[in-house]
Amino acid sequence: MAMVDTSHQQSWEDLYFKSYGGLTLYGRRYPGDETKRPLLCLPNITENGRTYEPLAQSLVQHELSSRPIYTLDFRGRGHSEHDPDWNNYTPLVEMLDIVNFMTRMQLHKPIILASGWSGVIIMTLAALYPTMVGPLILNDTAPKLETNGLIRIQAFIGRLPTPTSWRQATELVKDLNKNHFTDLRDEDWQRIAHQQYNEEDGHPTLAYDPNLQKTLIMVDVTEGPPMMWDQFNALKHVPVLAIRGENSDVVSKETFEEMANQHPNLQKFIVANEGHTPRLDDDLSVERIRLFLDQCDASDQSTAYAL
Repeated sequence: MAMVDTSHQQSWEDLYFKSYGGLTLYGRRYPGDETKRPLLCLPNITENGRTYEPLAQSLVQHELSSRPIYTLDFRGRGHSEHDPDWNNYTPLVEMLDIVNFMTRMQLHKPIILASGWSGVIIMTLAALYPTMVGPLILNDTAPKLETNGLIRIQAFIGRLPTPTSWRQATELVKDLNKNHFTDLRDEDWQRIAHQQYNEEDGHPTLAYDPNLQKTLIMVDVTEGPPMMWDQFNALKHVPVLAIRGENSDVVSKETFEEMANQHPNLQKFIVANEGHTPRLDDDLSVERIRLFLDQCDASDQSTAYAL
């Protein structure tokens, strides 16, 4: 699978702000065409905003699709501060973090790209505050999540050894994911390792608080995860691009089809040879996301979008 060339380095602005409980959280702003509706990228449960760096660099440099792009590291992830109370690693608290970030950055109904865990949070936000949510890209997340995939995720969060070298980190990431991501090259696994681990003194360090596992083990998924169809239906007033990894064990083909049946303005896109969650840094994924952004821009032209 062809990957986006990111050898050209795009500069970004580091963003720090205080959120719920006084924690300092981190985000990025990639500069782009200020007349376009911005894009806010939210990561999966143990990931951080670096996951979106290749996609962001590609989009902001595109002549027609350029726009400001923001990423956010949830509390306890990436370069955001760890929460001393692990009970705050919940969708509701992290929803408050998103709202605080949007308020600080003056983001009015941005296009939101939400992967995995963050998609659950955004569906909750849409149900509680529907006027805050604009066009949405849901990356391998759904109102019904598969038990086997959730058990697999629970099994490794906070339980893996910290690698002592970047080579070991790359091998660990590859071993965990190669059965679901079947078309990646060695250099792709190296890049993913640098996205998923922080760096300290030249060595990889865990990029999420291992206390996240305490939150997850309290959720009994063996009897089936809770359904969120009511929350999903709160998205009917906005266009949605739903993305599924072809090899995903978290979002089933049946649930993916049902999402399209229930939402009147939902488009589907499947990323070949990838699992949970698609990286969105290959040429086809970037182009499909760019097309959706252009469609959103066209709907904004009748009334010039302003932050």
